[in-house]
Amino acid sequence: MPVPSPKARAYHARMRLCFIGDSYVTGTGDETCQGWAGRLCACERQAGHDLTLYNLGVRGQTSHDIALRWQAEAQARLHGRDDGGIVLSFGANDVMPDAAGQPRLAHADSLHATERILHQARSRWPTLMIGPPPVGRPGPDQRTRVLEQAMAASCSRAGVPFLSVWAPLLGSAPWCGGIARGDGLHPGGAGYDVLARLVRDWPAWRDLMAAPP
Repeated sequence: MPVPSPKARAYHARMRLCFIGDSYVTGTGDETCQGWAGRLCACERQAGHDLTLYNLGVRGQTSHDIALRWQAEAQARLHGRDDGGIVLSFGANDVMPDAAGQPRLAHADSLHATERILHQARSRWPTLMIGPPPVGRPGPDQRTRVLEQAMAASCSRAGVPFLSVWAPLLGSAPWCGGIARGDGLHPGGAGYDVLARLVRDWPAWRDLMAAPP
């Protein structure tokens, strides 16, 4: 994603954002170590938004794992502030097969963990959720699609904006091609750039950026 050329300008929004999730939030596979969250926030800072990014992604974690840790981590960074926000993205690890060939987390358990996180986050901070991405293989992608649709319904009930990235990333050569050339799960920087653009152009994200400091 092209970043506007640096120039002196007055920042017109101030926010501390916790990006909470798994290895896709961390940006695993990106040769620049930015991932989509870093690229997104760098672009917004150049556009005049005074963002502080806290990347709270942990590789390999399921929704259940994240439900156990996220609140303490966000609290340590946002407590007592009125400029905090939460961006959630997880679920891909839930549907990956374990040693017995079963999903690592049962569908009902994924949704229970997701709904706990949504209600706790939304009650305290502006909250957005980005759905789990595909990897370009029919088996895991179909399981991801089912979970993603259920997560979208949970977000709707909780009043949390949800961005589905499954279809656009499945049709993206930088995303799926980068995964195929890499470790089979994570894209390179070009793929994360595509995801950053999707979030940047999402009306709910733009509304967050338009919020008064």
